Amino acid sequence: MMTVNAEKYLAFCREALIKCGLKPEAAEAVADCAVRSDMMGISTHGSVNLPKYVNKMKAGGLDGNATPDVITEGPTWARLNGNNGFGMYNGRYAMDMAMAKAEQSGMALVTISDSGHCGACSCYSVYAAEKGFLAIAMSNTVKLMCVPGGKGNIIGNAPISYALPREGQHPIFMDIALSEVAKLKVVQYQKEGKSVPDGWVVDQDGLPTNNPQGNNFSMCPMSAHKGYCLAFFVETLTTVLSGGTFNIGSWLFGAPDSHSGLGHTMLVIDLKKMMDPTQFAERLEAYTQEITGAPKALGSDKIFYPGEPNWIAYDNAVQNGLKLTDEMQAAAEALAQMAGLDLSVCV
Repeated sequence: MMTVNAEKYLAFCREALIKCGLKPEAAEAVADCAVRSDMMGISTHGSVNLPKYVNKMKAGGLDGNATPDVITEGPTWARLNGNNGFGMYNGRYAMDMAMAKAEQSGMALVTISDSGHCGACSCYSVYAAEKGFLAIAMSNTVKLMCVPGGKGNIIGNAPISYALPREGQHPIFMDIALSEVAKLKVVQYQKEGKSVPDGWVVDQDGLPTNNPQGNNFSMCPMSAHKGYCLAFFVETLTTVLSGGTFNIGSWLFGAPDSHSGLGHTMLVIDLKKMMDPTQFAERLEAYTQEITGAPKALGSDKIFYPGEPNWIAYDNAVQNGLKLTDEMQAAAEALAQMAGLDLSVCV
């Protein structure tokens, strides 16, 4: 396990991506989203994926120089085509446009289709909240989840994140997908030869199973029909409304030269248009304190606000360095080799 200086590691990732062929503004967005995810403890969506993105770009499955085009646009909304660009750049581009429109009109919704994998949705909601906006970010995914009464992979697990701005403190945020658990958790149980808990997956016939075989299983929506109905709504905003394809391709397991065709949607509210931001900040803090100061369960010594464990990890990475797992270090070394750089400069 290797520990790196987070700021130096961010600069390394950005330079490596530029050397591998991304335009600077795309490299900036991709590196920032990936390293920030690592720092917040969401390493599955972090820098471990950078060599995979680069390999997909080199095979033609992503365009490192693409810029989104406007399909249709109004004062409070826009639909963009991402032109098969990197999802993190497209997501930031869409969120920047949503914030600019919200500053004029109070709120705005921007969709983007034909995009790559965007990583963790909190990269966009928190990005906006740190600028004073209330924000929601969501994406569609490849079909990997069942629906009540059906069998097979019918719908994506609909990742979604919200973030709330705070005065002088980290934003409050949530970042979840709407499957009961992440698919990678099931894969890990399979590798370890363990039975998965009830309610995680169904088999190829749509029946509950604790021992899924190979890839012949589907993820279950969280809270059964409730998760399914919410996923349907997220897919409507990211797939139907965006005008993108219904046949999302896997960014990781599909052919390297294939387009993923993902869609993302950003919704932003400029609180200054609705309420004195000082008043909002005071009311949010009062509410947060009411929740975190509530009576604690037996054996519990703390109630966290949404996102607080991630911010604890982030602050620790800032102060004490970012610990790279063996898998993360191997990916960083592969990226360094691709770019002709020295990873040791990050220590």
